[in-house]
Amino acid sequence: MVLKDEISLPEESERDFTVAQHKIVYGIGALIIGAGMLFLALEILYHLSVIPIWIYGMIAAVFLLGILVCLEVKNRQLAVCGNQWYYRNIFGKVKSYTLEDIGSAKIVCNASGGKDDLRIYNKEGKMLCRLEWSMQNMDIAILWLRDNGIAVHMERNRKQALPDSHQPLEIEEKELRMLSQEVYGQAKKMAETWMEKNRKLGADLVYGLAEYQGSKVDGEAEIQARESRIEKGGAKPEDYICVLEIYVKKDGCFVRDKKKRLLAMAFPVFYKRKDKTVKGEIRLYYEEEWKTDLEDSLQLLLKYLPGHKFFLEQMEIEYELQKEV
Repeated sequence: MVLKDEISLPEESERDFTVAQHKIVYGIGALIIGAGMLFLALEILYHLSVIPIWIYGMIAAVFLLGILVCLEVKNRQLAVCGNQWYYRNIFGKVKSYTLEDIGSAKIVCNASGGKDDLRIYNKEGKMLCRLEWSMQNMDIAILWLRDNGIAVHMERNRKQALPDSHQPLEIEEKELRMLSQEVYGQAKKMAETWMEKNRKLGADLVYGLAEYQGSKVDGEAEIQARESRIEKGGAKPEDYICVLEIYVKKDGCFVRDKKKRLLAMAFPVFYKRKDKTVKGEIRLYYEEEWKTDLEDSLQLLLKYLPGHKFFLEQMEIEYELQKEV
């Protein structure tokens, strides 16, 4: 760790990423300060007797809270530049560290004050910094820690888990075929079980794997454009993504809801991304959470289908849903 009398944060252009509060929180601080001013004005205008000291104390506390909220947004942040990282606390004091200074990290759910946060510790167990889970780029910070081999533990004080807190499994490309076969087999079992249990709905599920070039995927499209797709057996680019797609059909036709939207589900299963290390290597990951997401989606589909109006459309998907990749 490097500590100097005066350390400043690096310029934005020099940073890999920054974790900071959302600027909208400034508005909350301003509202609190405004409330303090309103209370003070009301006391001065309408209080007939001498104003007790404790009332002034309460108004001062409201002002102080508003100022602290604004300072939180202005000052507290974590900035990462390669192997070096910087933490500035709420009062503007900056400390500089290297990755080697970090021993572990912990995600604490429902911490004191009812907030979830990430805490980073040195090798002796001393906390170096604390960041609220709601801050911008927190998901990138988790990837940065894990990609650099730093253990991130979860401490739950409530039943509900935080989003983006699980760890995808890093795999080799040679494992892709075997794992994709397993994914398809598990999806098939879940889909067929669901259709068998809910035959009275008359719904069929069409499912399989599809491969895409992530940078060309349109998040708003019902069916991805041809140029985004990777043909079976094609090379896996750096932004590769493999998705488990499931479409709902009835009487051989695809189903659309009353707004004419195609009834379908998509779950990313395999993907490549550049890691957050200094080298920035491309790694392949297996997103094991797809199974839980599919189970939840099938339960929602079961509740959604009865009692809703749907349209049937005779159409075909332009590409083949695969059993393995």
